[in-house]
Amino acid sequence: MGSKSCVLVTDGQERAALAVTRSLGQAGIPVVVGAEIPKSLAGASKYCHQTWQYPSPLEDPSRFVSSLVDAVGRLGITAIMPVTDSTTQLLAARRDQFPAAVLNAIPPLESYELVSDKYRLMKVAQELGVPIPASVFVPDGDLASVIDQVTSYPVVVKPGRSLLMADGGWGKTSVHFVSCVEELVDLYRRVPYLKNPSLIQQRVEGEGQGVFGLFDHGRPCALFAHRRIREKPPAGGVSVLRESIELPEPMTDYAVKLLEHVKWHGVAMVEFKVDKTSKIPRLMEINGRFWGSLQLAIDAGLNIPYLLHQVTSGLPVAVPNNAYHIGTRSRWLLGDLDHLLLRLTRSNAALHLGPEVPSRWRCFADFLRLFQRNLHYEVESLSDPRPALVEYRAWISQLVGGAR
Repeated sequence: MGSKSCVLVTDGQERAALAVTRSLGQAGIPVVVGAEIPKSLAGASKYCHQTWQYPSPLEDPSRFVSSLVDAVGRLGITAIMPVTDSTTQLLAARRDQFPAAVLNAIPPLESYELVSDKYRLMKVAQELGVPIPASVFVPDGDLASVIDQVTSYPVVVKPGRSLLMADGGWGKTSVHFVSCVEELVDLYRRVPYLKNPSLIQQRVEGEGQGVFGLFDHGRPCALFAHRRIREKPPAGGVSVLRESIELPEPMTDYAVKLLEHVKWHGVAMVEFKVDKTSKIPRLMEINGRFWGSLQLAIDAGLNIPYLLHQVTSGLPVAVPNNAYHIGTRSRWLLGDLDHLLLRLTRSNAALHLGPEVPSRWRCFADFLRLFQRNLHYEVESLSDPRPALVEYRAWISQLVGGAR
């Protein structure tokens, strides 16, 4: 491509891939966007120099890796930045098939597997003194041996891994809300992946907050924090409206302690919920990859993808704490619309929401606050409009298809 540096960003259908593509492209770094489909969200950006279509990393892992090896050779790729769990794990496991420098942005497989396994992660957190929700560990699917330890409901059942290998491909698992013992027994009877290690955790009511980091072989280079304002689904999931906050203590210390312990390299999100009664931040999970709300950090002045590129290029990076704008907000518009539709069409009980949540009319009024000071839109951009059009078309197609 006529440049010393060329980055391949995987998972072009993800919003985080769009954020990485725009970030690097605005810095003058050529970006190739890889995806399973020919026309992806990030691939529509004016900052995408070229696209590369590959087989599904979930359904055909070997051909996916072979395709990226081919892309590196053909397109002069100097670095790969994966965006999802599946692509990150596969590349970490097949590191020996690539030139060494190409995967400098990816953590070691051992570190990645530890933080991605909620069962093991919660054990490590306990050892390090990091608060976690009240938890019952189910090591082998034998619910009967531990069910007496579950003393109150509702609870949240979390598989240890979000991805599990089966029949030569990767399958996704899900988090389950359970309201009574009968539901719990039925769940473990019906769901095959709960034969693997899992957790039964007390549900934590409170605000979701996250500490996001860039690390260089265990050394923190840059840290960022946000709080969740609205999510999809409303009881907890993907943030659709979030706000940058000052690095909170002791939460930041907990996040750094965990990532230093595993000698983390690359980017990661450490997610907590702040218990509304005790005000104690309790660890929810670690995502050892770019996070969905990445654009917020960039809008707040902390350009994580570009800083990661510097780290992988061997340049020293050390950003002072809180070196970003506090109070910046980022909105995923279509995700927020999904949040609103759920609130308007389903009961609080069906959404696992308590009585203290805002009314439906309040939700509608809040949604209509389209223009606010320090509010940025995650996908919509006047200078780069095509990704939003791609997302709108996909959203409408899904809505029409679901109505049939």
